Amino acid sequence: MRCRRFSTSNVSHDPPSSTTDERSHHGRLPKDFLSTLRSLHPDLKISTNYYDLESHGHGESYHPSAPPDAVIYPKNENEIVDILRLCCRQVVDDITTITNKNTEAGDGITTVEVVSVIPYGAGTSLEGHLCFLHSGNGSDIDEIVDIPTSLFNNPGNDISDKFQKVRVKRKGGISIDMSFFQSIGEVASGDLFVKVGAGVTRNSLNAALRHTGMQFMVDPGADCTIGGMVACGASGTAAVKYGTMRENVLALRAVIPPTIVSSDIEISERNRPLVVQFGTNALKSSAGYDLPALLTGSEGTLGIITEVTLRLHPIPSNVVAASCAFDDLHSAAEAVAMIRMMGVPVSRCELLDEASVRAFNHSLYLGHGDSNKATESKSRNQQLSLQLQPMEVKPMLFLEFAGHSETSVMEDLAAAQSICMDYDGRNFAFASDEETRQALWAARHRLYYSAIALRSQDGDDGGATSRSTLVTDACVPLSCFADVVTATANDVKEFGVIGPCFGHAGDGNFHCILPMLENDSVEYKEKVSQVNANLIERAMSVGGTCTGEHGVGYGKKKYLECMYGTGGIAIMGAIKKALDPWNMMNPGKILDLKAISNLPL
Repeated sequence: MRCRRFSTSNVSHDPPSSTTDERSHHGRLPKDFLSTLRSLHPDLKISTNYYDLESHGHGESYHPSAPPDAVIYPKNENEIVDILRLCCRQVVDDITTITNKNTEAGDGITTVEVVSVIPYGAGTSLEGHLCFLHSGNGSDIDEIVDIPTSLFNNPGNDISDKFQKVRVKRKGGISIDMSFFQSIGEVASGDLFVKVGAGVTRNSLNAALRHTGMQFMVDPGADCTIGGMVACGASGTAAVKYGTMRENVLALRAVIPPTIVSSDIEISERNRPLVVQFGTNALKSSAGYDLPALLTGSEGTLGIITEVTLRLHPIPSNVVAASCAFDDLHSAAEAVAMIRMMGVPVSRCELLDEASVRAFNHSLYLGHGDSNKATESKSRNQQLSLQLQPMEVKPMLFLEFAGHSETSVMEDLAAAQSICMDYDGRNFAFASDEETRQALWAARHRLYYSAIALRSQDGDDGGATSRSTLVTDACVPLSCFADVVTATANDVKEFGVIGPCFGHAGDGNFHCILPMLENDSVEYKEKVSQVNANLIERAMSVGGTCTGEHGVGYGKKKYLECMYGTGGIAIMGAIKKALDPWNMMNPGKILDLKAISNLPL
């Protein structure tokens, strides 16, 4: 498919109705919403504190904050069921609308109030997943749509029309914080799975598992929650060996929003949100549709994940880390492709360009441009016994090998080293003890904040932060990886912007970190946006994807039709409307949909 050029004139991607001063605590929610919740669940934690709202309206990216009207902290699935049921209600004055046409507006159209819902994990997403886009801006947002009459809980009425017009009013939004879902199940002897609550973080899970000799191997870098990792289809440095979340989720539980609307406070079987169990504890299954995969990568648009059954792997007995320098980025990337083609079993395979290495050197000795910070940073490194030294500014390949025996690991290492030498690699170094391994890989481990620090400013607080940085990603076939990542690094140089390029090279996934300052010129921000657009379009032009692990959010949804065509978008829309016909769950993410619209399916 030939894709149109995408507009890159506005890098801020301001979400509609996103400014905090438009809202007055929970004033946009239905007037009885919070009081009804408190009457149903007196112990339910609810916050309308400004700082809680603000922190739940953004992730770690340049996308502006668009906060909810309340943050709710459920402790169990029953509370989530009641929360979702109250987020979509027919206005009480309109309960006889279908038969007598007496409505609030006097136009014979039933009014349904919808509260937008976004599940919240650790707030580490990067593509605007947590921004409340369709929640109203102080006055209600009205949509007049045709919906099936079967979606109303009025079975006693004699309804002959298949569809009827409905006025959908967006009445604010709520964030469902899953931090109380902290269960970690027992790992039975001989089993390779564990059940965990959606609010458990990756690091806390592995700490709890350490005594079992097993580990959850998906490592996106940040200490994300398991529910958030499932929702965004996360992966990371270890995906080359252990796969992404899609390969590591065996089963999950979730609460699916109600499809039947009612004005009743009391719950009934017709308007009850579904609590569903997808998948099994078995390591494989060919029974029916792959429903766990449906919610993996759904970004909170189809329901709220409450529990996940994860695949576990034995902690390897022998681990060796290695690094190798190359004269040019293309050669380093070609070496990666050959390592994979030759079947060398790497556990991690990371590629850094020259700008990334320069960022590491800068952070190591300059400490964000502050000599005191530099001294503190050096002191911390000494305390950790990490002998960190500046690196030669050359493209670097970082490798890790793991296995059950030292002999097999060293054989894999030797094979990779031989391939690197064939592509003019040099200064190949390796280590097996943990302390030296950490030092050897320090440039990769510190890259995110090192890259942001490249745009620090001396003597003030105007430097770049994670909230002003565009972190993009794409994934391409390995045969195209060298050309695409090299072209992106060249773009960064030609446009004159700061943008270290690096990648999980073993599976063709790469990133570009583009820090910005608040006082950057419009021209500079447009250049940053163009680098991002070029990167994504190159990836798609060779059969790759606009995102390998960060997800779509609203930052990349404009690229989906180019990737999948109108038929693919229609099928995704049909799935969304089947599970969430009122577009309650994270509206405006992945797809642009009204509450109900007819699709060609």
